[in-house]
Amino acid sequence: MNACRPLTSRTLRLGSVAALTALTLLTPGLAAQDDPADSHPAHIHSGTCADLGDVVLPLTDVTPIGDESKRTGATTAIPVQNSLTVVDMPLQEIIDGQYAINIHLSADKIDTYIACGDIGGIVTTDEGESEPELIIGLGELNGSGYSGIAWLGADGDQTRVAIDLAEKSSTSDASAAAAHEATPGAAEAGADTSAQSVAVEIKNFSFNPGEITVPVGGSVTWTNDDSTPHTATGIDREVLQSGAIKPGESFTQKFDTAGTFEYFCEFHPNMKGTIVVK
Repeated sequence: MNACRPLTSRTLRLGSVAALTALTLLTPGLAAQDDPADSHPAHIHSGTCADLGDVVLPLTDVTPIGDESKRTGATTAIPVQNSLTVVDMPLQEIIDGQYAINIHLSADKIDTYIACGDIGGIVTTDEGESEPELIIGLGELNGSGYSGIAWLGADGDQTRVAIDLAEKSSTSDASAAAAHEATPGAAEAGADTSAQSVAVEIKNFSFNPGEITVPVGGSVTWTNDDSTPHTATGIDREVLQSGAIKPGESFTQKFDTAGTFEYFCEFHPNMKGTIVVK
């Protein structure tokens, strides 16, 4: 792995990688690296997000861009974090190798995955340029709230990898909640159903939301919106054991005992969730 060099005159196709990424590629020092707690380790792994293998290529940690204390404009704007790396492997070899880009929560919690994207898709070449490039999405994992994109650009026998990661804004959620509460009858209209049943979406290899609260006697319904089977399996299997939930299918369970119950997917143990019954 080499230090990141300035980009050529390549235009990032269709604006898929934000202008901010282009700017940071030109000025690597712009990405803040001061606080290790804000750093998310990133790697190219063998396998897929559903079945990650060994680390093939380490990437620069994903970190906040600039100084958060100097933010201007809307307070609800969602900040972006960035990573820039040049790796010693040709782009086509990365594509052919069946690899995935995986982002971890932190160095201390390296086993907690927050976003991942399988490397594949449509390889394009900008007008006037000869080197191909590939843009992939990074899906949220484990209810982390993080998602983003990764841009991979060929550069001879090397590949430039730029990652943009954004975390769902809590301030935006608060604003949306306030707007909902301000709507006459909104709370009352949903009170009966929300008090007894909670829905969990299984998508992009994560449980969404990752932590839920239900009343004693309430139920939880998991719906699999991925293209592969998943399970909702309690650490205590006597509390929860869904068996395989096939794509497009759902599983519902009622909870009659108060407590906090951790669960995971037996097929993909990095998928984790929490149920609070009270």
